[in-house]
Amino acid sequence: MNPLDNIYETIDIFKPNIKLAYDKIGKQICVIKERNLKLLPLYQILREINIPYVPEIYRLVKFDEKLFVVEEYISGQTLLQLVRYEQHIDEQLAAEILRQVCEALKILHGHRIIHRDLKPSNIMLTRDGVIRLIDFSISRIKKDDSDTDTEFLGTRGYASPEQYGFGQTDSRSDIYSLGVTISRLLGSNYNGWLKKIIARCTKLDPMQRYYSAENLLADLDRRKWQQHFKQLKKNSGKVEPEPEPELDTYEKLDSFCKQVEDIDLMINNYLEADSGTLQARLIEQSALQAAEELEKFAHSFTDEDFAEMHAALEEFPLVDSDTEID
Repeated sequence: MNPLDNIYETIDIFKPNIKLAYDKIGKQICVIKERNLKLLPLYQILREINIPYVPEIYRLVKFDEKLFVVEEYISGQTLLQLVRYEQHIDEQLAAEILRQVCEALKILHGHRIIHRDLKPSNIMLTRDGVIRLIDFSISRIKKDDSDTDTEFLGTRGYASPEQYGFGQTDSRSDIYSLGVTISRLLGSNYNGWLKKIIARCTKLDPMQRYYSAENLLADLDRRKWQQHFKQLKKNSGKVEPEPEPELDTYEKLDSFCKQVEDIDLMINNYLEADSGTLQARLIEQSALQAAEELEKFAHSFTDEDFAEMHAALEEFPLVDSDTEID
């Protein structure tokens, strides 16, 4: 009898070798995967490094010449499900997904793990905007004494040429699959600044691709800043919009108070968001921009504005909260 049967109660069966289960001792939902026993060393490494871009592995159990992997249940949707609803995703999200997968690959490749099956259905996006790589069933640990892989595995259309017997898979093989994935997410009509990155990722000759995830990340950052400055330069040449009508003193004060409230709300949302997530970074960016605009607005108050507000307060003083009103 499988020792897991006494601890975990099956909730649903996703595939014949993957099921959703309830941990009766830990009181939590988890996923149990049946894997080839030869993958035990790889999963032991994944469990030890415990990176945020891979589901946490709770337990590894050997039974009946098979390996059972008990891991974290991820709430979210795969990128394949995402594009089925949206048809394609926008450039900003694609760049963020590319960055996060590169961060994951940087750690995995550092531990000699090659994923070998990167594709939209094997990458999940959680509700807080963090990616998870969810399938390591054909992954391998890179060997220095081998010229080719012993098995030709991968998904047609996403697998690199060397996965079909033209060489040994390495970090550049995952980079190829990642490039194809980002291309599919953006759609066939995409022609933006990520196109050159995708083209280099998907070169047939591994020597012409990015040689590492770090190399790809550096180029992504460089091109992102180039695009940012290009957009700034483009916007600087536009005709200035018509000036907004002047606000009187009380309208200025009311607007100032509302902007302070908005920033206060952003700060509360930032503190509630998980640190380091896409959601937190976007909130932080919006709050900083709002604070800069508020500072500029505060400098627009004139001495006459302050004198008018001071006179109004003398005529209609603020009522203290402890003062009794008849």
